[in-house]
Amino acid sequence: MPLTAALRSNLLHFVEDLLSYMTTAEKRGQLETAMLPLRESENALDHQTLRKLRAGQVGTVIGPRSPAEATELQRLAVEETRLGIPLLFADRIDEAAWPSPLAMAASWDVEAVENLARHKAIEANTRGVTWVAAPSFRSLATTSRYRSSSEFTFLARYLRDAVVRGLSGSENGRDLARFGHALVLLRDGDLGSSGITRPDDEPTEAPSEAFIGRDFSSWHADVGADGPKLDQTVRRILMAKAQLGLFRDPFKRVEGSRLAVSGDYAAARAALARKSMILLRNEDSVLPLQVQSEPVLCVDCGSGMGEAVGERLAARGIAYRKLTGLALRQEALDQPNALFAADGMAIGIAANAASRARAVMLFVGEADCEPGPGLPRLGPAAKALLAGLVHANAHCLLISATALPLDPTCLPKDLAAHLHAWSPETGFEEPIAAILTGESPPQGKLPMALGEPEQPQFHPFGHGLTYGTLQSSPLTVEFGCDSVIAHVKLTNPHPHPVCETVQLYVRTPHTPDLRLRGFQRLEVPAGGSQEARFQLSAAHLGEANDSAPWRVQSGRFAISIGCDSVSGQTGEVDIPADLARAISVPAALRGLDYIGARNSG
Repeated sequence: MPLTAALRSNLLHFVEDLLSYMTTAEKRGQLETAMLPLRESENALDHQTLRKLRAGQVGTVIGPRSPAEATELQRLAVEETRLGIPLLFADRIDEAAWPSPLAMAASWDVEAVENLARHKAIEANTRGVTWVAAPSFRSLATTSRYRSSSEFTFLARYLRDAVVRGLSGSENGRDLARFGHALVLLRDGDLGSSGITRPDDEPTEAPSEAFIGRDFSSWHADVGADGPKLDQTVRRILMAKAQLGLFRDPFKRVEGSRLAVSGDYAAARAALARKSMILLRNEDSVLPLQVQSEPVLCVDCGSGMGEAVGERLAARGIAYRKLTGLALRQEALDQPNALFAADGMAIGIAANAASRARAVMLFVGEADCEPGPGLPRLGPAAKALLAGLVHANAHCLLISATALPLDPTCLPKDLAAHLHAWSPETGFEEPIAAILTGESPPQGKLPMALGEPEQPQFHPFGHGLTYGTLQSSPLTVEFGCDSVIAHVKLTNPHPHPVCETVQLYVRTPHTPDLRLRGFQRLEVPAGGSQEARFQLSAAHLGEANDSAPWRVQSGRFAISIGCDSVSGQTGEVDIPADLARAISVPAALRGLDYIGARNSG
């Protein structure tokens, strides 16, 4: 359960008493970290670090390799130091331990990301880790070359907060100890403290002391500090240890056998990968593939992805043939994506086979692309192969498995379909086959814009196709006493359910364009209808500043609800001053001076 006011007060008194007994060396020791070697065959810590640990001058150990090792180090800290302050055990920063932040953001699925983080925390606890490194979402705010970073930052905060909730085991972001999970090591200071939010709730400003994400660098950057600054930093660390329950039972969180492990991190990761794949193009409804007697042709550039996916298609009753569309590459070649003379014959064979197939799929990966400062582009060999296949078969599908989506300007305009699957992970062939056959409909949405708006290949922010387009009613906007309600009715004319991520964009009187302010996932049954409804608060309509966060100004607002940033149902409303004030000020403070009420609270 969340910390009660009485419990928090008791913990604060405990921390203040402990702080008063600590020497300056012991305070600075709480900011010190010790790194364990990777190999278990090596000694855990060198003699100098062990001496510092026994002197109470180490606060965090990074990289425990087993619960037994963490337990022994905790015993040294608790039983052989003057004050017995327990250690935090931090996980190493390993980007490969998570899907890429862009891939996670492409799912637009807060619950799936939170579930993945929850399984990650359980797995970390079995190794004795109490402080887990969260993935960095900074790339979401800096990847786009075409639009403002506000959409990326908004989406990044939601996904970051979901990771924090999952790693901490907290439902509301304030209880560090509820499920025995871990503190969260954050590295996204430039995203700000948006609080712990959900896309269908009103975003709130969480007090900084209640936010469970802890910034590793801010805790350990001031080892040489003294006086009040040092005390304040140490106070935060001691309070976190107290909230984790380490002073009550220092060994509970490092004894993996005592933790109830449930679920499967690999399964949660596979589920998120399936939801992250984006169907960028699907002309004439080429996908999903139908079971027929003629096989589909699976072509790759030598990676083996075509055969791996083809085997999964065969398991679903769709026959396939596999071809390598390029001449064999030697590992020593300096230009593996260059077009060589021998490629002409291989491309000709592949194009001839494609002309006799009912559909052809080309699989490309990172090795088939040219690196550059922007989005990746197909290398000359892969580009020539794709052009030959598109010319030979009108039902040509491209499956790209790269860390960033391909630059759409490098793709043929008459390409029938394009599925972006992100970087290959273990078992990623299974979700690709499930999407290609319609067993699992595509759900991913772009967390960035691709191309320039005036280009025919342009894909706007939030773009991602499903197997079936929903029909939308015009936007309806209603005024409440202290909110604005915007909604559209979505109708599914298809004989199968359609899952769609509906997005809310708002332009305030002081912003030049529409900006993402909310989203929700809806599943509309076959032949049915469902309402996408957003209750707009100060966090949706306001602008934050130092004196009045999320203060709403009166004036004309534009509101759009749709499936991406440019094709929604849009309308404009004028919000009068009295309604703007009612939205800005909580009901409990209404009638009081806004700034004074905020400061007195």
